[in-house]
Amino acid sequence: MFTRSRSQAAPVALRALIALAATSAVVLAGCSSTDSDTSADRSWSFTDDLGETITLDHTPEAIAGQNDLLAPLMEYGASPIASFGFFSLEEDGRFDDFDTSGITEVGTSYGEINLDELALAKPDVILTTIYPMDENGTLPEGNLRYGLKDLAQQEQLEKIAPIITIYVGGEGQKVLDRIAELSTALGADSGTVDAAKKDFDTAGETLKTAAANSELVVTPIYADTDGLYTYKADDEPTLQLYKTFGVNFFEPTPEGYYWGIYSWENATEVSGDVILLAKDGYQVDDLKAQRTLAGNLALNAGQVHPYNQAPMDYASQASYMTDLAGWIQQDKVLS
Repeated sequence: MFTRSRSQAAPVALRALIALAATSAVVLAGCSSTDSDTSADRSWSFTDDLGETITLDHTPEAIAGQNDLLAPLMEYGASPIASFGFFSLEEDGRFDDFDTSGITEVGTSYGEINLDELALAKPDVILTTIYPMDENGTLPEGNLRYGLKDLAQQEQLEKIAPIITIYVGGEGQKVLDRIAELSTALGADSGTVDAAKKDFDTAGETLKTAAANSELVVTPIYADTDGLYTYKADDEPTLQLYKTFGVNFFEPTPEGYYWGIYSWENATEVSGDVILLAKDGYQVDDLKAQRTLAGNLALNAGQVHPYNQAPMDYASQASYMTDLAGWIQQDKVLS
């Protein structure tokens, strides 16, 4: 699963995308169009969300990176050569529809990356993400990328290949657009991206209509032995995206960034008509076993649906938003 762990992850939110975020550009230069032109005659550059400009003498073909970014890129047609994340590709549902046989897995748990295997893969670039630490957009010390153990490990990655970083925070739409820009820069077919964007726009209208005709309160949660963790919609880009289409989310009362944390003793304070349940923690049977949730209306009515934090590409988000619109249309106001 791909929700961020409470202990390891930097939260994802910011009221506006950091000022350092820059637009990407693909610069094609070299000889005039003649029979002698080759890919070696073309230069390539991309300015990432930390303001770093990566320049190569060719469009990157050997792409390595975090699963969080590889899943969207594969949706757009890319074929990465190496991956690292918190699960194996086989366990990560985002890759179920893709052929991953050509990908070398160099890391399957947080912060653990086999640097020797990554170096042997000879990537042209390494794709990473970075998250703000709080509502002010504070970035980790040293701009430590998400999923890396420490700055020493990050420095080792930089010696293997240039790092391209995407900022995942603030407005979900901006994150989607930025990943689409990166994908196109890396050679994704613009027609595929444009078609996915069209489907996304259609799904957005569907969700907007469903939300406008409903008074449902939607409560996204993660749960484990310690209690309920309710997502704060403004701090999670996927939820912030759905909120822009009118989805009405439960607002947690505990102070804090990204999570509203409730002990099991206080779980009675969590309400709503629909639960979106993260797939990497407690599931429905586990929730029903908690005595303090015995009176939870959404749980008792069976109005519980998966919150899978779909990849940040237009096609995946279109699919999830269509599902979400359907749940909103079919479920009932309970409170």
